[in-house]
Amino acid sequence: MRFKLIYLILLSFISAFTLISPQSAHSAQKQNPNLNTQWKLYTLSIEDQKQTGLKTDILAALILEPKNGWYTYSHNPGKLGQPTTLKVTLTPDNTILPSIYLPGKLKDDPFNKGQKVATYSHPTPILVPVPPSLKSFTLKAKLSLLMCSETACQPFKTDLSFIGIAVSAETLPLANIQPWWAEFVELRKNAKPIKISLKNIASVESKKTATAAKTQPQKNAPPAQVKNPKTDKVTFNFDSLKPRPFTPGLEVTNLSTAILFGLLAGFLLNFMPCVLPVISLKLSTLLAGAGHESVAEQKRGFREHNLFFALGIMLYFGILSGILGATGMAWGQIFQKPPVVIGLTGLVFALCLSLFGLFNLPIVDLKLESDNSGPRSQALFTGVLATLLATPCSGPFLGGVLGWAMVQPHYVISSVFLSVGAGMALPYILMAMFPSMATHFPRPGAWTIWIERAAGFFLAGTCIYLFSILPEDMHIPTLIFMWFVAVGAWIWALAGGTDKKSTMYLMRVGALALCIAAGFWAATPHERTANWIGFEQEDFTARLGREAMLVEFTADWCPSCKVLEQTVLTPANLNRWQEKYGLTFIKVDLTAPNKIADEFLRALGSRSIPLAAIFKPGEDAPSPTVIRDLYTTGQMDEALSQTLE
Repeated sequence: MRFKLIYLILLSFISAFTLISPQSAHSAQKQNPNLNTQWKLYTLSIEDQKQTGLKTDILAALILEPKNGWYTYSHNPGKLGQPTTLKVTLTPDNTILPSIYLPGKLKDDPFNKGQKVATYSHPTPILVPVPPSLKSFTLKAKLSLLMCSETACQPFKTDLSFIGIAVSAETLPLANIQPWWAEFVELRKNAKPIKISLKNIASVESKKTATAAKTQPQKNAPPAQVKNPKTDKVTFNFDSLKPRPFTPGLEVTNLSTAILFGLLAGFLLNFMPCVLPVISLKLSTLLAGAGHESVAEQKRGFREHNLFFALGIMLYFGILSGILGATGMAWGQIFQKPPVVIGLTGLVFALCLSLFGLFNLPIVDLKLESDNSGPRSQALFTGVLATLLATPCSGPFLGGVLGWAMVQPHYVISSVFLSVGAGMALPYILMAMFPSMATHFPRPGAWTIWIERAAGFFLAGTCIYLFSILPEDMHIPTLIFMWFVAVGAWIWALAGGTDKKSTMYLMRVGALALCIAAGFWAATPHERTANWIGFEQEDFTARLGREAMLVEFTADWCPSCKVLEQTVLTPANLNRWQEKYGLTFIKVDLTAPNKIADEFLRALGSRSIPLAAIFKPGEDAPSPTVIRDLYTTGQMDEALSQTLE
């Protein structure tokens, strides 16, 4: 019963990662402080399909939401303006889906008096019909538009993605009750019906490719370049590349070759550099069973541990093949998801603390003398974790195997991944076949404490590696999360010394809740805000009197400054103040010695930070309102109101 419970916890852990993948994918895209984007799925009834001419019951929508008074041009803005375009590709089939654009609202063009342009200034969807036969899919999109205010325009391009897992049209919200539905129906009145199917899309795209190949001029252009007839410029075309393998005899062309090379690649994966940091997880395999009294028990424990360690490897590769096959991600791409990396960092850090004796983990417990967890479940989860941490590696033969497999049907992908897992598990299966090896290992004793400490340092190094691959703006949240993990581990250890089981369970549930909440906080993409401009004397002088400015004096060594940035100068407050007062935000960084910045601080009558100064436009610009030391949001609101209104 306990083993089944632990197995369910593992599946829940991996499912949680897949559920937050769309959020993490969104957080990885390029951000714009004046534009929010959000994917949503809707369902179309039979009547809705007749009204719109769309022969599908699933409709994806990319919601564009300009803010802070900015807008973007529609797809058909008129004679002036840059059209908003969205190119959507469906993976794993790599087919292009049609994008349907609403007409937008007409407004006076501030840059061409007397002219009207169609714009998106409020939340507006770009609608993408999805083939109804798909239950799991990934949408990869390229968005291109021109963000404009009343005084300036900025081009903006970004890549977006959306992961749909186990999508069911019956559970989606109705499209016909959305505020844009009437406008969409009106748009589709005289449009040709669109049947959305993979076969239909593939045939259309092949015709387009064939037509383009006939019409594009090829004179004086290399094979990997295409001449654009409109601009008369030569551009690079990836589709025309024809790579030649250096070792054609080692290329994968069929399933049997892929499985053979997959076994070999998985076996070699045990010896790749990025597997070395998790060597501490494999020490438990070699020492398992050495502490039993009888030879028979030693052999049984050694065989059992290696078999379940190998099963953990196979379980991970089986689940990974399903995730990659459904989402179209590449090998190791899961480590592009900051929530995954942050969660792993916390888990490895907890293991490290366990090996240094702060507490004992109930599931993955590497402490050699501990009896807190069952040997089978411990071996299984250790195998899963060791394989997960080894995923970024790409050893010999693996690139060719996965390059061929990832464009094949799902059953082929699963077969190849399981063969890679079997290859990686092969050493442990062989050790399980020869359990007498356990009798050659020394019995645990006082010396094993040194093994545990050494393993702890290995895991600490793994934490550093995981931390290094996170985006820089997530370093501080991750360090805070690790601090909460340490607190949770301490509470867990305290719970083990209580007399009442109810108290112990309550304390441990609280410790888990604390760590989970801190992890979700650290992994949540932080709201982006108006850009802070670094202080430059000439730039500041040019803006003085012309713009309303909020100048913040800060430094990395100033804890009070960091408190203000987390409590008062938050993205929500800065966006609100920019929208209300049209503020320009300037940051004066005093982390390193800066003579000009020091003079500026003294000119404002201060010798210490934090300090904020509000400059109003006009003749009174040289008389800013200065706020010293710690202040609240209410005080800043009042100061801005008195100075700028």
